[in-house]
Amino acid sequence: MLTYDLKTGYSCNNRCKHCVIEDSRDRLVEQKNSVDLGTEDCLRQVDYAISQGSEYIVLTGGEVTIRKDFSQLVDYCLQKGLNITIQTNGRRLHVPEVAHAISTCRKIRCVVALHGACPDTHDGITQVTGSFDETCEGIRYATQHGILTILKVVISKKNRDELPGIVKLAGELGVHYICFAFPHGQGGARKRFDEMVPTYSELRPNLDLLIKKAKAHHIQIEFEAIPFCIIPHDMQLVGELKYRFGDTLCTQVGEDPFNWAEVRKSIKSKAPQCGRCSMDSICEGVWSEYIDAYGGSEFVPISVPEQMKERLIAALDRWYAHSNGPSTSL
Repeated sequence: MLTYDLKTGYSCNNRCKHCVIEDSRDRLVEQKNSVDLGTEDCLRQVDYAISQGSEYIVLTGGEVTIRKDFSQLVDYCLQKGLNITIQTNGRRLHVPEVAHAISTCRKIRCVVALHGACPDTHDGITQVTGSFDETCEGIRYATQHGILTILKVVISKKNRDELPGIVKLAGELGVHYICFAFPHGQGGARKRFDEMVPTYSELRPNLDLLIKKAKAHHIQIEFEAIPFCIIPHDMQLVGELKYRFGDTLCTQVGEDPFNWAEVRKSIKSKAPQCGRCSMDSICEGVWSEYIDAYGGSEFVPISVPEQMKERLIAALDRWYAHSNGPSTSL
């Protein structure tokens, strides 16, 4: 399964403190280049995705739903027979022109960024007053109209105590799947590293409560960039397992497409002791910036008998393949 991740531009109606594309956007601004692709550029990339064998496409940004040609891009992808994921902050999902575009076909799903269980936390991270209420309204519209909706939560020092509350809120909004992502120390998170990026050790109690809450509310979850050793009793929730069942081509504005698997692994690191871990062969490690800042002493190798290791990995693969867990791409 090949997915094409199309970044249509970097313009956004939020200003998230952890925004990973902030460096790329700033670079284009410094070069006096446009931070957004034109319509024809986007359509050409859709055609390229198809030529590479993609059946799935992610339309993302920045914020793709603020584009005037949003409906045109969606219609073109549908005409080409693609399965579409809209990666969005959700604030405009209920606006008539956007709502019409996403509610006309069952081949569309939405991955919506939600970063708090209350307005103070979410709006504090997005730096836009009222964004929490608009995002929740957008999520509610999507779920009530039968659109598969996945939440994407970037974990940070700002929201770690609200993670179980986000699970509860998700259930109230009609969402049944959440991806919790550890922040990548690039862009906004690089500039605000000390403010935003927790250690895995201090995060462990929050993750334990979060997992219990998700089970209690019958909500499926996965974790991105959280290694097996941090959640040793729930290793099936490591989101990188999905990359064993497919591949993703990605774009940045003004750059050539790249293979996300190759790039992703090149910007991750492991601690020396990770080589002794039974999960080492399938664990990708953590973002390199994390090791640079905090070191790797907190990562304790998982140890199982050698004859059990392959059976364990096979069991994890089977679990993920049959869990109906939707890939959230990036």
